[in-house]
Amino acid sequence: MKSNMATVILFAAAAGLTAATAGCSGTGEANRGPDRRSQATPVAAFDVRPRDLVRTVAVTGPIEPIRSVAVNAMAAGTVQRVLVEEGDRVRAGQLLAELDGREVAAQLQRAEALLARADADHERAIELRARELTSEAELEAARSAFATAQADAELWRTRLSFTRITAPAAGVITTKLIERGGSVSANEQMFTIAEDSQLVVRVQVSELDVVKLEPGREVGVLLDAYPGVRIEGRIRRIFPSADAVSRLVPVEVALGRAPQGVVPRPGFLARVEFPIETRDGVVAVPTAAVGVTNGESFVYVIDADTLVVRPVETGMTAGGWVEVTNGLEGGDRVVSSGHANLRPGAAVRISEGRL
Repeated sequence: MKSNMATVILFAAAAGLTAATAGCSGTGEANRGPDRRSQATPVAAFDVRPRDLVRTVAVTGPIEPIRSVAVNAMAAGTVQRVLVEEGDRVRAGQLLAELDGREVAAQLQRAEALLARADADHERAIELRARELTSEAELEAARSAFATAQADAELWRTRLSFTRITAPAAGVITTKLIERGGSVSANEQMFTIAEDSQLVVRVQVSELDVVKLEPGREVGVLLDAYPGVRIEGRIRRIFPSADAVSRLVPVEVALGRAPQGVVPRPGFLARVEFPIETRDGVVAVPTAAVGVTNGESFVYVIDADTLVVRPVETGMTAGGWVEVTNGLEGGDRVVSSGHANLRPGAAVRISEGRL
């Protein structure tokens, strides 16, 4: 009985195998394509084509006037008048303040009177010497007295000019440190003028990147105060030495003309984008398309509806794209989605494409 039961089981198994084989070679073959497509994994893919890559380095820094000038008192005195306030725009040579100059003016008046007398004595001595009515020594003494009177008058004119505080350059008053009635000493700072005819951004750039920059190169400048607005800038100068500790090199960028309605101001935070490297017409893929295993880079290429692993060699990374120096060529279709659930040889269908 047991022997007959075993024979039945073996016969049934053989019959099932035969039927399965027949199904695969007959009607099942016709259904293979639709079944494979229905079980295919949806992926995002794109067609490889040449593109231009630019690697940029973004560094932030405040906007500053091209220079700030401290206006100091040339002599001690009491402030008699203050003619400007913070925020006032001034021109070169404009009067900013005056010190009490009454004593100096009186001294100048006295010196000019003595100069007039010395001038007359000198002219008379010249005339008398021409008529040989005086000696050469007397003429020389008159000439010396006249020169001394000239120098004395010039001295007091200069001291009087020191009581008038004028702007050494055009710009905006950013600091006022004096008030009427106060006293100042010689060389004491009274005002600060920002020369804002040219605004700049001074930033610190790594020594590894600064060697690829040069004065005159155009850069992009973004302002936090105006999101989405881009101002064209230009590298004005690169400082000659790096900081000994940070290894950063100061770079000064001059701002170009701002778009209408955009008013950059000193103190605004700016983000400068320096183009460091450029690759024109290279094969590139999104960074998410490149996987790494055992230290080797690879991508998934779609061949018909099947995944194929393609080893690649990569180069520069810029703007979310990776340069592929070897392993791909134009026209290849590469998976741009994640690799977590993908396997070589798996059936896939493109759910999202990009060029």
